[in-house]
Amino acid sequence: MDVRLPFLLCSLDAIANMPCNPCIGGSAKGQLVRELDSLGGEMGRAADATFIQSRMLNKGKGPAVHSLRVQSDRVKYHTFMKSVLEHTENLDIKQAEVTEVCAENGKITGITTRLGAFYPAGCVIITTGTYLGGKIHIGELNYQSGPDNVSAALQLTESLRNLGLSMRRFKTGT
Repeated sequence: MDVRLPFLLCSLDAIANMPCNPCIGGSAKGQLVRELDSLGGEMGRAADATFIQSRMLNKGKGPAVHSLRVQSDRVKYHTFMKSVLEHTENLDIKQAEVTEVCAENGKITGITTRLGAFYPAGCVIITTGTYLGGKIHIGELNYQSGPDNVSAALQLTESLRNLGLSMRRFKTGT
């Protein structure tokens, strides 16, 4: 593609962050990694370059369910993926929090950032990870936050709800 694309994220330090489980592979995620690889994705290459250990799962069962899982070094994985993005042609990486997906008559018109910058677009790809409406629970204490003390994307969450998307949280215990 000969189009320059903006790539906005809350923190450059959060690129490819693996906050709680630095594993790639397994029976479900392993299939996804293979599909990404067949489309030219980097996740498998990053896992190969940064793994600490690997394990074949389900060895006691038939070969159809054997599945490789690797544990990656969190910092090396982040550094590898950040370098890949920084060296991708026509990708303009910017640190900015997206607070609103703008639409008119049911069609996307762009996004707005916390600082008020507007990026016009007919199409927007959002990869929020665990930041939408993020909450941390520690015993009886709970507060709004994303992983590793990165801010939760509260305004973006509300913007997506206003566009008619429903939000659902899955509890993780880490």
